[in-house]
Amino acid sequence: MEKLAVFLSLEGRKVLVVGGGTAALIKIKTLLDIQSDFKVISKEYAQQTEKILKENVVNYQKKEIKKEDIKDVFIVFAAAEKNVNDSVAKWAKELNVLCCKADGKGDFILPYHKREGKLTVAVSTDGLFPLLGKKICETIDLSIGKELYYLGEKRKKIIECIHDKKERKKALEQLLKEYQTNEKKY
Repeated sequence: MEKLAVFLSLEGRKVLVVGGGTAALIKIKTLLDIQSDFKVISKEYAQQTEKILKENVVNYQKKEIKKEDIKDVFIVFAAAEKNVNDSVAKWAKELNVLCCKADGKGDFILPYHKREGKLTVAVSTDGLFPLLGKKICETIDLSIGKELYYLGEKRKKIIECIHDKKERKKALEQLLKEYQTNEKKY
């Protein structure tokens, strides 16, 4: 089955990362980037991972993960050794918790993404060649992200003033066309 591309708010949700190495660090940095509140559990932590957790005042524990640690969690990132990840994924399924496994065989994956202000672009190769997704992301120009606030305000005014759907769509298309024509004037 194909995966659903979605941008998900984790506000007010319990998020858990299992693991303390490189794979876990990638998930941790992503969660810090979106200012998510999360907890990390691992028997051991790489020096760099522990440093980042301390610097960012993240709740973390040095212990072996247990099934009860996953109870009441919305999402768990299994980013430890394979046997630990397999157990976490099994428990998550039993507890109806979404699980992202480091090997890409969980309920969802975290695609590479690039952000500029409120503009975010995500690229996934569905695990076929993740490095390609990263390279594609790096080549995307998000400079429009700086103008997005201006365009958003103009859009809001158009929506408030033009009630006819067809006319509103036409006005929004015109705004975009004008932006593309005069790109650097805004």
